[in-house]
Amino acid sequence: MRLSRLVSRKVFPSLAAALILIAVAATLVPVSAPVSAAAKGKIVLAWHAGFASRWLDPQEHDGTATPDNFFTAIHDALIKNQGTQLYDHLALAEKFTMSPDSKTATFTLRKGTKFHNGDPVTPQDVKFSYENYRGAKADVFKKRTERIEIVDGSTVRFVFKEPFLDFPYLFGTANVAGAAWIVPEKYYKQVGADAFKQKPIGAGPYKLVSQEPGVKVEMEAFDGYYRPVNVKQLTMVSVPEAATRVAMLERGEADIVYFVPGELISRVAKLPGVTLAPVLSGSFFVEFPGFQDPKNPFHDKRVREAVSLAIDRKGMNQAETAGMGKVTGNWINPDVQYAIEWPEFPRNVDKAKQLLREAGYPNGFDVEWLTPLPTFYSRGERLVAQLREVGIRARMQTMERGIFLQRLQGGLKEFPGVQIILHGTRIGGSWSFWYEGHFKCGGFNSRDRICVKDLDGKFDQYERSINPAERKKLAEEIQRGILENYYLVPVFRHAFVNAIGPRVAQQKWQDVFPTITTGYAYPWEDLKVKD
Repeated sequence: MRLSRLVSRKVFPSLAAALILIAVAATLVPVSAPVSAAAKGKIVLAWHAGFASRWLDPQEHDGTATPDNFFTAIHDALIKNQGTQLYDHLALAEKFTMSPDSKTATFTLRKGTKFHNGDPVTPQDVKFSYENYRGAKADVFKKRTERIEIVDGSTVRFVFKEPFLDFPYLFGTANVAGAAWIVPEKYYKQVGADAFKQKPIGAGPYKLVSQEPGVKVEMEAFDGYYRPVNVKQLTMVSVPEAATRVAMLERGEADIVYFVPGELISRVAKLPGVTLAPVLSGSFFVEFPGFQDPKNPFHDKRVREAVSLAIDRKGMNQAETAGMGKVTGNWINPDVQYAIEWPEFPRNVDKAKQLLREAGYPNGFDVEWLTPLPTFYSRGERLVAQLREVGIRARMQTMERGIFLQRLQGGLKEFPGVQIILHGTRIGGSWSFWYEGHFKCGGFNSRDRICVKDLDGKFDQYERSINPAERKKLAEEIQRGILENYYLVPVFRHAFVNAIGPRVAQQKWQDVFPTITTGYAYPWEDLKVKD
């Protein structure tokens, strides 16, 4: 039985057993014929935020799901999350194995794979991509890897300094890190990183035709891809204004529209031939940058709990997603390894006011900025209004998504004073990727905004451990510690409500949005247009 089947059923065996299954059950996938004759038609995607050119280069992965939208079109990985497979979908690799001691991982490249310029994908490109990688989790990979061996013309082996049990999960989860995504060494060195972002060459199903930085990316099917690519032209357009995206759908200018906000859902649902796609996706949560400072009001647990009590989660879900999201108690999605279930947090405005009085804020206090994840601004506005009911007065700050993610990586200096972040993220694979990326002191996206020494100490113990039972116990203790102390305040797991136009072939919306680890519409090669 393949491990991917176990994962897709949300059954997580011990990690050691999983790695044995990987080693024993290496799977071969046949090479498909060239696709140029089959590809036809065009699909236009109206993207819901601005573009950042760095999202075209997997070497600079942001550690979020956002770049997946572009990587999965232009580039390809050895293994990746796709469909119901959380990390072990075979792509540029036709098989891979982990050694029983978890100290080596060996990949055999699929025969005949090539980059868009015709150069073959080689073990040397794999080695270069891994050693040159500088995006999210790069420090983890470099710290744990001793060397990379090129075994022969199609085989590459990663040798680790110590057992690296999380390697396949971390390596193969595209919305966590980009180290598995392969770039052509010769071309990358020739043009340099900056020029590569403008004219990237990958091994994915689509090759870049042109781009207007920050505005539009135009691509066409790559006839050397190993899987059939059904649509000839794929265009992604940045359209931050929701009403404009919907108007494009109405006029037939867009075939897929990301993020239909709550106030437009009923309008879109009535459009002839249009299908709503309410993808149950990432979790939204509230963060308190710098709450470790005793002068910060959020240093007091009672104030953080008051914020939680002020939030109308059911109302937020109804207004923002027509009730198609899900109110949950944990900020970590329940479909990843070692995530725990947690009861819904209640709403109680009177108790919130009482806690603020007890904490010394009978008249509330001012928050300099409340910054929501772009472009979910209406959720930020609702949170501002709900906090005001209990006396916490905040102004909302908006910015481009690329800038927002850069500022997260800049740490506390980018969020000085008393601030709140309304964040949302969708991460696959393991609970530990959520923690390391968005909570751990020194994490790629958390930096120094959140530093809880006792939980970080337990997390270090978790990473060192090779005992699945101990790891599971520590994972549960850490998550309980976060939730019981309101270090992060979960809001709800949102439905990323998208819309599919009449030209796209589908019998149900899941045919266009089959990938459970993100809200996006890849694998792009599987999309089809109607005759």
